[in-house]
Amino acid sequence: TGYLGDHKFAPLSGSSQRVRDSLRHHGAQKVLAYFDETSTTDPRWNISHETMREDFDYLLEKVLAEPWLGLVVKPKNPQSFHSRLGPVARLLKKAEETGRCYVYQEADTIQGQYPPAAAALAADVAVHSRLYAATAGVDAALAGIPTLMLDRENFPVSPFYSLGVGQVVFLDLESMWQACLENWE
Repeated sequence: TGYLGDHKFAPLSGSSQRVRDSLRHHGAQKVLAYFDETSTTDPRWNISHETMREDFDYLLEKVLAEPWLGLVVKPKNPQSFHSRLGPVARLLKKAEETGRCYVYQEADTIQGQYPPAAAALAADVAVHSRLYAATAGVDAALAGIPTLMLDRENFPVSPFYSLGVGQVVFLDLESMWQACLENWE
């Protein structure tokens, strides 16, 4: 039957372009979209808040260090996003103040009403943060945005591995970042 969500790509393009234009207005020349797939206090059941904070610490430090970088964040659970960030929320605030960081936030929703494609269409490259549940990354790729899959949990049985470690699948943010830099150069 095909992908049931592809009807949303065209209607999202206008609002996504406005986000992208705003980031570019503030100096972003390259834009990453990052999909936060939520976290939990108990790492036995999902990614821990600490692991999620490490990811965002890394990305937000890049935004603050690189005046040409923009970041669009699409949290799966926007309502708890800031509390899950804990002390890293201070970095998020600084990054947002640059005008080169945008977070899709919706009030009073457990799961965001914006699909991942909204963030992806505002970016040059999308990064899906959890390979074992790759729907946001697939949404971005089907929207036509180059998409990288981060596999910090070591899920090598994923069919995405056939697309290449170091090309589509990355085991850590540093190697993914280096590949982005090489590609952009």
